[in-house]
Amino acid sequence: MNEEKEKCYWCGKPEEGIEHVPPQNLFPKGYREQLITVPACRKHNQDFSKIDERIRIHLIDMSADSEIARNHFSNKIIRGLKREQSRGLAIDILSNKFTDTDGKKYNRERAINFDLYFEKIIRGIFYNHYKTNFNGSTHFFSNRMQMIHLSANAHFYYYNIEKDYSDYWIEGNPKNKKVFDYKYHYSTKEDRFYVIMKFYENLTVTGTSLPIGKTIDDFSLSMDEYLKK
Repeated sequence: MNEEKEKCYWCGKPEEGIEHVPPQNLFPKGYREQLITVPACRKHNQDFSKIDERIRIHLIDMSADSEIARNHFSNKIIRGLKREQSRGLAIDILSNKFTDTDGKKYNRERAINFDLYFEKIIRGIFYNHYKTNFNGSTHFFSNRMQMIHLSANAHFYYYNIEKDYSDYWIEGNPKNKKVFDYKYHYSTKEDRFYVIMKFYENLTVTGTSLPIGKTIDDFSLSMDEYLKK
């Protein structure tokens, strides 16, 4: 008898391969020990390869405080962007760099690419621990990214998540903590998953699941509401 296939971490369809969480290309050589993998269908594996490459460049660029990230950027990414087959990507990345009036430098990227990249990681970590999928969508926040469509109340909400659930966080156990580390919490009362991820020890991204039909503003509190809790 054929062994039943595992289910995709995202949609529950039969697996056709594995997905690395986070994507394998984020990890330099020497930091790829026992990477987290989850079963995946074709759509939620191979279809993300171009997004994985784009966002990897941004994440490592934003993690320049890390010597490992700087070396990975100069030794792998710059060399890769000089290849003929990467010409279009290199031009697109460079053409979306700009400097504001205060001299601060930014990289512009499509929001949907970041959304999908972190949704994949949030869903993957959840599946890795609970061996099932969750319904609904996800949302993320990082104070190193200019999220111009995020309300002030949602900003305030995210800044307080780590403290609000301080008694419940569970430390993840990835093997390459200098590149990727995380802690997580699943609230049965709220039926929501929370994860705080750290890339290259200095770039922090907070992610959460959202029930069907809900947005992050449905859970955001103003400062006045928070103080009344």
